[in-house]
Amino acid sequence: MPEYVVSSQAYAKAILHCAKYPWAAVQGLFLGEKKEGKFRLTDAVPLSHNWTQLTPMFDVALQQVQLYAKSNNLLVLGYYVANEDPESVQLSASSALFAKTILSINSDAAAFVIDAKNFKTSQAGQPALVAFSYVDSQWKEQTGAFSGSASKGSAKNPATFSLENNQALTTARILVEERAEVGIYDFDEHLENVSLDWLQNNVLNERIRTA
Repeated sequence: MPEYVVSSQAYAKAILHCAKYPWAAVQGLFLGEKKEGKFRLTDAVPLSHNWTQLTPMFDVALQQVQLYAKSNNLLVLGYYVANEDPESVQLSASSALFAKTILSINSDAAAFVIDAKNFKTSQAGQPALVAFSYVDSQWKEQTGAFSGSASKGSAKNPATFSLENNQALTTARILVEERAEVGIYDFDEHLENVSLDWLQNNVLNERIRTA
């Protein structure tokens, strides 16, 4: 069964993207590699905070991410979304379509909804990510994902999920408290200012490493 491991950098960047636009639905992609039989989500690429439907701009952004991933020997391994309503941790119909588009690139891709109302306190418990796998032609929530009880997988949860280490939660919390989200840029912002580094966000990457 698939096993997904989320790095500190990937987790922090997804959380910071959500924190930057708490009033909007934000979307992005997880990149990574398959190593030692596990899918390791090593980075996140923020896509949008302005659109919630499939548009030509999504296609343009996705093509650029694919080219970037290929040039760096990475795979597109997941889709993330934070819903406009922070109480909602389900994939909307439009989000499910976005996520399914990613499956056409990589059939092993997973989907994640950011629990926007809880990410500031997630260091005390589980990651603020709700995981979904594509099973029987639909996205199904993986109950107990990232918890020890689900670590071995089951018929109900055909995939397993974990963080690279517990420090990932602390790192994300520190960065949110520091308002580090001002330093993350998505594709929407790049369209307004082409000098912004949305694919890598390298300055932020360095801050994450030293947090």
